[in-house]
Amino acid sequence: MRARVDVGVVTYNTAELTVSALRRLLDSDQGCDLRVLVHDNASSDGTPEALAAGVPEAEVVAGDENLGFARAVNRILARSEAPWFLALNSDAWPEPGAVRTLVGAAEAHPRAAVVAPLLLRPDGTQEHSTHPFPTVPVALLDALGGRSWLPRRRLEALALEGAWGQDRPRAVDWAVGAALLFRREALEELGGLDERFFMYVEDLDWCWRAREAGWEVRFEPAAVVRHVGNASGEARFGSGRLALETANLYRFLSGTRKPAAVAAYRALSVVGAARQALGARLREGPGGGGPGKALALAHLGLAPLPVLGSPPAELDPPLGSVEVAVCVATHGRAGLLPRLVAALEAQTLDPDRFEVVIVDDGSPDATGDVLDDLAARSPLRLRVLRLPTRGGPAAARNLAWRSTGARVVAFTDDDCVPVPGWLEAGLAALGGAKMVVGRTAPPPEQLDLVGRVVAVESVRFFETCNVFYRRTDLGAVGGFEEGFRRPSGEDTHLGLSVVGLGVEPVFCPGALVHHDVRKGRLGETLRETTRWVDLPLVLRRHPSARRELTHRWVFWKPTHPPALLAAAGLLLGLRWRPVLLLLTPWIHHRLRVTATRPGALPGALAVDLAELAVMARGSVRHRTVLL
Repeated sequence: MRARVDVGVVTYNTAELTVSALRRLLDSDQGCDLRVLVHDNASSDGTPEALAAGVPEAEVVAGDENLGFARAVNRILARSEAPWFLALNSDAWPEPGAVRTLVGAAEAHPRAAVVAPLLLRPDGTQEHSTHPFPTVPVALLDALGGRSWLPRRRLEALALEGAWGQDRPRAVDWAVGAALLFRREALEELGGLDERFFMYVEDLDWCWRAREAGWEVRFEPAAVVRHVGNASGEARFGSGRLALETANLYRFLSGTRKPAAVAAYRALSVVGAARQALGARLREGPGGGGPGKALALAHLGLAPLPVLGSPPAELDPPLGSVEVAVCVATHGRAGLLPRLVAALEAQTLDPDRFEVVIVDDGSPDATGDVLDDLAARSPLRLRVLRLPTRGGPAAARNLAWRSTGARVVAFTDDDCVPVPGWLEAGLAALGGAKMVVGRTAPPPEQLDLVGRVVAVESVRFFETCNVFYRRTDLGAVGGFEEGFRRPSGEDTHLGLSVVGLGVEPVFCPGALVHHDVRKGRLGETLRETTRWVDLPLVLRRHPSARRELTHRWVFWKPTHPPALLAAAGLLLGLRWRPVLLLLTPWIHHRLRVTATRPGALPGALAVDLAELAVMARGSVRHRTVLL
């Protein structure tokens, strides 16, 4: 029997090239029954129309926004049913029989989750498409110039470019995603591509997950695919492509390696790039070294990142049936969601003017069941979206706002209760501005509780528990920076980015949200301090905001400088008691300024010192001082 293969193609402004590539595929004998599924990422060059005319066999979905590659592939996977799925770039086409050869290689290796072909440029030049996983030893090899002196058999074992001619079938770490044949069983077990990666590195990430789960990644050179290369990426990102790819690489490493290993990999990669730049400069003269220098800046995180999603000019979708979308990210708080939905049902704004989008961020509890029940019973326009694994609040909120066509996006949290006039007040204030921060206060019944209190009385930090944005502004800055994996400054970063567009924020006290007091024992409070490790990244991205966001340019909180003195006093006081006077400024600040109870002083000092330690760790990670 002929194998059934669904071919998934994502397109973006490559009309002529895509029509040519798909015609080559469908007009050749691939030895399989093919079904071509296309998702167009809101092309402006008439790609869907060109495909309808030139490739009528293809089933094309024309999207209204640029979802990126990973999200678009996942949309296609949801339409796919065949036992085999060939993810194929829009600028690639298999030579006759290549698809059947890939299927045969997968059938011969039952634990092969994915099989990659040999990639050739249209002129016959070979594209090296198999690579080792990024590790500290590999980075050290490049930093020391090991490709020029290490025995060839050792280099070949790593599948390094220049050491292996890709001339035999073998298992590899990972392969470039221009053309990959996926086994349906593996997709069902592992899920689709990680949508945190807008484009680039999603192939590396999926192969890593496959290997971690005990699957194989195979390379089959008898299957040949022609690949033009970077047609959409170059058109969309230009010189920012390298910065985006490198940023995604570190996003991947941060989720799979320990911080020390990531730091070592970064340092060695910078050294390797610097060697490359120096070598090019010596060979080519003063004008040489450009690519190596650009790579070094990218590894240092100093290369400017491109704006993701649709370009700003394309980010004003037609006004749908709702004016504002309330977006909420939730994780493991099933018990709080009915209260939130009830508060949204009580809004004085006409329910036909707003919708609610709640994203379940890989919750381990009954959140999914609770949301399904709420969606079935609530009179609201309530949509529930899900991330299969925890992506963090930034990724979940991005999924929420990108899924709506409303012009205004209002964010709140699952442990919040908006007052009935919240939406009306926020929208009214938005009429004279493009961004609104509402007032946040603890619920009246929780005023006597001891714990972390969230109180917002200004536009200083742009907290997502209560903020209104225009959707066009979110798209223009690319939404939340998903490098913030925990709630630790991603909202401030987003707000500052929108302000950078020339948008003036306003504070609206009438748009009130009550935020629960986060109560807990000292141990829980100390553990929660680790969530702020990425806060220095805000200042790294926005150094001009240091004056407004810090205490004396260096410190996160006013309690931190005297806490350092107090720590020194405790340590030195073991030998000389008068040094204990160094605790006096901190005790005075805690008792007089923050109104800390005397019995809570030891715990408060432990929290301050834990925060300082976390800030120091974050300062090293993000190369920006914040204590």
